[in-house]
Amino acid sequence: SDFWIVIRWWGTLFFVGAAAFPLTSVLFGRWHDRGYLFSKAVGMALVSWIIFVLAMAHIAPFTVTAIAISTGLVFIPGFLLPRLPKSSGLAGLPIWKTIIIEELFFLLALLFWAWVKAHEPSIRGLEKFMDYGFMNSILHSQYFPPPDMWYPPLPINYYYFGHLVTALLTKLSGLDLAYTFNLMLATIFALCF
Repeated sequence: SDFWIVIRWWGTLFFVGAAAFPLTSVLFGRWHDRGYLFSKAVGMALVSWIIFVLAMAHIAPFTVTAIAISTGLVFIPGFLLPRLPKSSGLAGLPIWKTIIIEELFFLLALLFWAWVKAHEPSIRGLEKFMDYGFMNSILHSQYFPPPDMWYPPLPINYYYFGHLVTALLTKLSGLDLAYTFNLMLATIFALCF
């Protein structure tokens, strides 16, 4: 059912965020949540950037294995960097309670906007068709730059890092792009919320 697709997507986001949390807890150690709110965004950006560099340099193909290695490369530095003195959680709560509250808010926002998008999931209007095409092209590429969907002998001549983030999460989650396109829109809403 659709609910379990959203939960699977949320699990993927949680995994990437958990991998970045040791790093964000070092960078934002004095914050009430030690940077947990930023961990998903930081994880998505860093893992995608590592994959981008490895695939552009033809060092590693764009595969789930390379994504897992890149996630590990984001996870490890958080334990090697020196730590700042830690603060207490939100309103004096223990840090784990603060993280649970923040994660519940994120999950509820994700579920809400996924429900809204479920009422009009079509990919038409504005640049959605092009965005979907770029993500599909990235998903079917081993190395970057991916081929242009309009003229395959040429590479994409457009900024596509945001498309890569969605394609990476799509590949990692094992879901179809037809779902994850709209789930990424719900993710953006939840991250902003």
